[in-house]
Amino acid sequence: MTVARLAAVSLIAVVLPSGANDTLATLGAGGLAPLKSSTIVMESEDLEISVHKISVRYIFRNTSDRDIDVIVAFPLPELSGGLLANSPVKIPSTDPLNFVDFQVLVDGKSVAPKIETRAFVETRAVNTEITADLGSMRVPASPLDESITAAFRKAPPAQQARFEKNGWIDCKLTNDGKCWPMWTVRVQFYWTQRFPARSAVEVRHSYSPIVGGSYITPNNDGSSELKPYCGGADALEKIKKQKTLHPAKNSESPALLERRIQYILTTANNWSGPIRNFRLSVIPDAPDDIVVTCLPGLKPISPARYELVRSNFRPDKELDVLILQRAN
Repeated sequence: MTVARLAAVSLIAVVLPSGANDTLATLGAGGLAPLKSSTIVMESEDLEISVHKISVRYIFRNTSDRDIDVIVAFPLPELSGGLLANSPVKIPSTDPLNFVDFQVLVDGKSVAPKIETRAFVETRAVNTEITADLGSMRVPASPLDESITAAFRKAPPAQQARFEKNGWIDCKLTNDGKCWPMWTVRVQFYWTQRFPARSAVEVRHSYSPIVGGSYITPNNDGSSELKPYCGGADALEKIKKQKTLHPAKNSESPALLERRIQYILTTANNWSGPIRNFRLSVIPDAPDDIVVTCLPGLKPISPARYELVRSNFRPDKELDVLILQRAN
């Protein structure tokens, strides 16, 4: 079964209220709101991607003559309770909020970010926030929280009936008494970062991606799987070679495993100007893994490393990477 892709994301700067001293961002009642900075540039972004870990090193510079405080936000992938209930999704961590093991360092020192958690349901193609509803019932917002069923059963019967009638929770999906949340949670980590005047600040963060995937069978040439990633004749030939060198057990067995990763690049445009120096590295697990992406210029520099280097890079779309691996 194909697993829906859950995005890995980048840093954003967000709005701060007027009156604060040289500030650009704050946490409002409606959540973190992105704003483009006019004075802080991203001098460099070194992005390294594998199916196990994503790590990023940024160098930001405040080009103004004043210190500036910014709330820096890291939004996690949206997590759908319906998806978790009906599809196999490999979650990297058992922490219901920090489910990707996110860590951040600023100038070499660990930062303990705060967390904003909001829950939404889709009604007639419109997202409705139910964070306050869950809070009033003392039900955790994260669909990964194992205490949801017990908390829900303690809520007043009228509130339980409303949630079940609206399809926001399903207590009949399985016969083990578990109530499955059908809402989507949006989690953001954030912290206030000071950017000293005319100075550079290094920000590093890392996390484990939620990797989507399926597989390619021996009778499938892989063309439909490659198309969204701009894979051409070269990638098709590599798939064919892999099938020959490492044949599957039968026509229905996986010949190659798909590993799909998406990284949100366009949040870099919230900072001033383009990314002055951008480096992307993709690290496959094995030298014969096949790496495909629509971002032009990614080339192998060693048997198990691909790189792309750009100057004054202004991303206009997100980064989608497909890694094909031997199934056996």
